[in-house]
Amino acid sequence: PQLPRPLCSRRGAGVCRAFLKMVSVVVPSKLESHVALADGSEGFSLIDLFSFKQEKVDNLYSYNEKTDDFHFAFQEHGTAYKETEPSNLLSETKLVVPGKAEFSLQFDPQPVEVWGINFAASVRVIHGDSSEARVVYLPGTRTYDPAGLTGDPHASERIGPSCSRTQAAVSASSMFAALHGAGRDQLDAIQQCTRPAILRYHGRQCLFDWMHLQVQEAIYLNKDVTPYPEFIKSEVRKGKLSLSDARQHTKAYLQSYNMGKPHPPHQFFKKVAAKDPIKDIFTEEQLESFKKLAM
Repeated sequence: PQLPRPLCSRRGAGVCRAFLKMVSVVVPSKLESHVALADGSEGFSLIDLFSFKQEKVDNLYSYNEKTDDFHFAFQEHGTAYKETEPSNLLSETKLVVPGKAEFSLQFDPQPVEVWGINFAASVRVIHGDSSEARVVYLPGTRTYDPAGLTGDPHASERIGPSCSRTQAAVSASSMFAALHGAGRDQLDAIQQCTRPAILRYHGRQCLFDWMHLQVQEAIYLNKDVTPYPEFIKSEVRKGKLSLSDARQHTKAYLQSYNMGKPHPPHQFFKKVAAKDPIKDIFTEEQLESFKKLAM
């Protein structure tokens, strides 16, 4: 498939500059407060989960330091695609991990914008006594997903609370396991056992796979993570991601990325306007610009 070309011609450069000035408005994203329990109620604090000190988290994982047993068991609760009633699906795998690894993890709760995407937080991966860190970026509620589908009930351009909560829980579990010596193949096992739940209840397979890749690159390869737009372009080239009519926003985003000024397209802002109390999350000045973007 052909990837998008640069967005602006010379003739349209003035219009583009005006638009890019407007899109300096960044939609604030956030991590949800808690891991979900099997009945959908609130469980353990997500912020505390990213301290990577908790050895047992209900409806997520348990770790026995004496036996090196790591048991991942997450039961998703929600209304799946093409269903009208809530259901549950268990994702489970048992690993034996060799102990602590030679790196540390530092959670940064500060939202950050990278590649024009509004991430909710990040985790710094520090190897040995290095002064440099590899950064894993965490999407949250209201993060723009360039691989989302316009009109999709679960996987639209805007990441919602359920998708945000589940992805954060899976990523934190993988990083905790790696911190205690899990190998790449063992993190693959966590990823693969969770995949059916992602497909059934969330639909964000591209984001799910990129999050896994981030953890693999930052921890095992000690390299900077592949930018999400580059991963998306790679999935398009492989035929794994279709730039269908429901992904017109993906084309527009990749065009802006290719020209060096990445920003979410209007479909994302329109979805935020439909789902969020925008008067509560923007200043008056930001609100005026946001309304123009969401038109």
